[in-house]
Order: sequence, then structure tokens, then C-alpha cells
Amino acid sequence: MQSFGKYVLVDHISSGGMADVYRAKVQGIRGFTKTVAIKRIHEHLLERTRFLRMFTDEAKIASRLVHPNIVQIYDLGEVDSIPFIAMEYVSGRDLYRVLKRLAAMNRKFPWRLATLVIQEVCTGLQFAHDFHSPDGQPQEIVHRDVSPRNIVLSYEGDVKLTDFGVARARDREEHTEHGVIKGKVRYISPEGARGDEVDRRSDLFSLGIVLAEMLTMAPLRDAPNEMVMLLDIRKGNFDRGRIDELPESLRTVIDRAIATDPDDRYPTAEAMRDDLLARVDPATQPMTKAEVATFMHALFTEDIEREKRSDHKAEQDLLRELQSQDGAAAGATGPGGAAAPASGNPLNVFGGREPGPIAIPALQTSIEPTGPPDLVGNLATQSLCSLIHWLAETREDGRLDLIREPVRKSVFFEEGHPVFATSNIESERFGEYLVAAGELSREQHVEVLDFAARRGMRFTEALLALDVCTPNLLFSSLGRQVRDRILDLFTWTAGTFELFHDAKPSDPVLPLNLRSHTLIHEGVQERLPLGIVRQSLREALQRRLVRCGGGIPADLHLSGRQLRIVRTIEDESPTVARLVQRERDEEWIFRLLYMLLQIDRLELVEDAG
Repeated sequence: MQSFGKYVLVDHISSGGMADVYRAKVQGIRGFTKTVAIKRIHEHLLERTRFLRMFTDEAKIASRLVHPNIVQIYDLGEVDSIPFIAMEYVSGRDLYRVLKRLAAMNRKFPWRLATLVIQEVCTGLQFAHDFHSPDGQPQEIVHRDVSPRNIVLSYEGDVKLTDFGVARARDREEHTEHGVIKGKVRYISPEGARGDEVDRRSDLFSLGIVLAEMLTMAPLRDAPNEMVMLLDIRKGNFDRGRIDELPESLRTVIDRAIATDPDDRYPTAEAMRDDLLARVDPATQPMTKAEVATFMHALFTEDIEREKRSDHKAEQDLLRELQSQDGAAAGATGPGGAAAPASGNPLNVFGGREPGPIAIPALQTSIEPTGPPDLVGNLATQSLCSLIHWLAETREDGRLDLIREPVRKSVFFEEGHPVFATSNIESERFGEYLVAAGELSREQHVEVLDFAARRGMRFTEALLALDVCTPNLLFSSLGRQVRDRILDLFTWTAGTFELFHDAKPSDPVLPLNLRSHTLIHEGVQERLPLGIVRQSLREALQRRLVRCGGGIPADLHLSGRQLRIVRTIEDESPTVARLVQRERDEEWIFRLLYMLLQIDRLELVEDAG
């Protein structure tokens, strides 16, 4: 182990052209530790301003992209004049090493895993491509290095995109000169190979190459050197025989993704994902998270055990070191007991902050008096699903209060999407949420509360002042809590609601990137009591289903199987009973139909026959 500022480097993970990556531990108060990844720039690049700017750009771009399919950036700093990035540690392997392990075992890459990888990476790319700055300006982010080494599969079944080191964004400091090629050659788009300006469709080209290589277990292109390969890419040349044996449904997706002309490709990552999922069959339907976890554990059993032993040893060594330094540390702290903030670090975007106000919302946001509600109703007659859908369709700004005495929750909406939620339940306070999530121990919680009270701070400010967590970790935890508060409302079987038009939180809020229809999908599929779903459809088994309304909202994120059901309804208008009999999964069909009926994309009509 090697000390590196407040981090301890445990294992060397990998080396790249610009930096080394380590598995590391960060230490907090009362023995708190957390595993992170540290990306440390190569020392021979320290004198080259261009590389320092690129390194800073990576942290600035990726730190704003808080999404389950993107590796999170926690911190940017400097130790002994060596810049570093602290990021989320994903316990798993990158796609390159998964492919390499399978090849060594003479095994094929599972097609169902391939479709899942593309589905998840497309979801992450769509978020990055559509990202706006806090002032509403589109950032026009293009990753430019989508490749197997930058796609990570966790041992728990997650898929994440990483390494925005050569990403293009509107406000990065180091801009690419015209004619300069960025990214790994084998995955570069034709326009990238020419050194032309690239947009989001360039990332989709790279992802199409990744899909082809997963399915064929072979490179899509071979060449004696990179120059010849670049010339082939510019012309759109490759051996089509390498994908001819693939099913037509998958081959069609690859063909469109890697079209030479960007105008012939998918316009967005979302369009590519949805088209892929609409074409899958039982042999290519995406794996579940649990299935991916089982696959990864079987493939990397020894690696997992080795990492566990290493992690246990590191924890024990840190504990012994902390115990031996207890006395010295007590004498070294200042009168307030909190470490002084870092200074003199030109790269640290989080350093130099004294305890005090920061750009985060108060977690117990006060509800300002707004007069009588503009709309009132009962959840027994107006479902939460249809209510949130209506707010999204009308792009509502305001506050929705949901009451089930003595519980009261308030959800604030901007342009039809939730931006914040408050609750009067003690267990839903932010500190209690962090404790329940395992991000904070009970002892740490008490210490932070005491520190906040003595310093007159908010709880969140005390968390940062005591270095218990970084701002980005705080923001991502806040986003998860708001999401969970809203999803919990789907478990309610009774209650009332009040809507206040144009009501806003009393404190500024962060862009949490929550989408109403995504929450509807998750709420209906995971939280809504099955009894409510059954009751709504019990008398409708012999009625026919008819497609109505506009298009399916993109952020509903229907799976490939769900999209097939929608097409079946459009083509055949089957009865509910017939659809259940055909799919042999009553609960799954009932939940899908309930959701589509509640958002006015289906209607039930009497069977004329």
C-alpha cells in the first residue's frame, strides 16, 4: 500500500497513454473507509500543459454526468504536484478483458449479454449527449472513445461507460484542432478518421463496431498497420462476410450503426437502443442484472476471491495504522477538529472551500404558503400514474402535495418532471437515508449532526466540511433519495393530493435528471401493489385492447418484449385474456397494460364478436 494524500493506493489496475489507475481507499472519521479508483497522471507529462488541460477536462466533463451507466467522478486534486482524479470504483472487468477471457476459454460471447451491453451503453450515451449545463446550455458531449476498454461490467451485473479523456464538449479547455484524430483507431468513425468534426452519431458508429465484435468474437477490420486501417475506415471498407452469419435482426442494427454517411446512421443512442430492443427474440433478449452477475462470477471466480483477500488485508492494515496514529492525529487537528481545506491547487475544482453556503438545496426545504390549491383530488379515483403522466404531458411547473395522514410528501415539478421532493417522515431525512444506504455509519451521523449544530451549518455542509463525502457523491445520493421518495408513493393505496401551480422550492435545486415517465415505469413495475393492478383489469378480461393516443413516451423506456406487445396490440387488438394466455405471465402483462391504460396509450373496448 502507498499513501497518496487522503487516499491509500491498494492495487495497480491499469496504465494508459496519459495516466495510471489504482484501486484505493479513502479514509474518513471514526474508521470510515470507502473504495475508489484513483487515476494519476504520468509524471513525464507534468510539464506538458496540453495534457494537464485534457486531464482537467475529463474530470470537469464526467463529474457532471451523474447516471447509473456512467462511472462517477468524485474529486479532482493534486498530491505532491501530481494531478489525480478520484472516481467510482467498479468491482468488475472491462469488456476487453471479458472478451479476452472468453477467447482463451474458446467460448462465444453470449448474444443476450451483447444486447444488454448495447442497451445500457446507449442509455448512458443518450444522457451524455443530451446533457445541459445548469444554465440550460446544451453541452454537445461526444465521448469519441467508445471501445471495449471503456465499457465496464461489474460483478453485480451493472454496465458502465468510462473514460471521457478525449471527449468533446462545448466548454472544455483543450479543443481538438481540425484534422487531429481522437480515439482508438479500430473503433473510429469515418468522419473521425478524416479528422473532421464529429457529433453523437460518431459514438454510435463506434458502438456498432463493439456490437459486431461481441457477436463475432473477432475484429471487424484487419490491416497491416493503423494507416491502412484508417484509409479503409474513411472509405467504409470492411469484410461483410464477418457478420453475414449473424441473425438478420442484429445484422440490420449493425449495418445502420456503422453506415459510412452519418445521415444514414441512427440519429440518437435512444433510437439505436429502441430499434435493437424491438428486434430481439428469446435468443437475443437482454440478460437480467442477476444473470450478468452469475455470468461474471463464473468467469472471474479466482479474480473475485483475490480481490476480496486484498481488500480485507487493506482494511486490516488501515485499521492498524489508524490505531497507531490515534494519539498523533488528535494532537494535529485544529481547535474545531476539522481538517483545513486544500489550497494552492490550481486543478482542484472542489478545493479551497471554507465551510459555508454551497450550491445545494436544503434537505428540509420549507414549504412557503401559497394559498389554496389549484387542484385537489383523491388517489382512489385519480391514480398516481395518470396524475404524473398528466403533469408531464402539460409540462407543469408547480408543487404536488400527497397526503395520507399523518404522512405528507411534496414533489416539485419543472416542465413536467420532478426536481425535488420533501417528506415529514423522520426516517426519510437525508442523514437517516445515508445511514440506511450504508453510506454513513450511525456514529458518523451523530458526529456530523453535532458538528453542524455547533457550527450553525446545514447537515450537508457539515458532511463536506468533515470530508465524509465529496460534493458529487452528495449530489448523487440526493438524486437517489428523491427518486426513492417518489417511488414510495406508488405503494400508497389511499390518500389525497393537492396541486399548486407555479409553486417552487424555497431553496435552489440541482438538476437531478429525473424523468416522469421513467418513474412511472419503475413505480408500476416494481412498487405498485399487485392487488390494485388486478382490480383495475378483473372485469376487462374479455374486452379488446386498442392502441390510442400519441407515440409511446421515449423516457418510458419500454423493453424489447414490451415493445413487441405494443405492436401485437396495434396489429391484432387482442382481448386481455388472449394476451395473458399467449404470454403465460399474467402479472407481467397486467402491469404493462395497467401502465399503458393509465397514460392513455391503450383503451378497452367491448368485443364485437
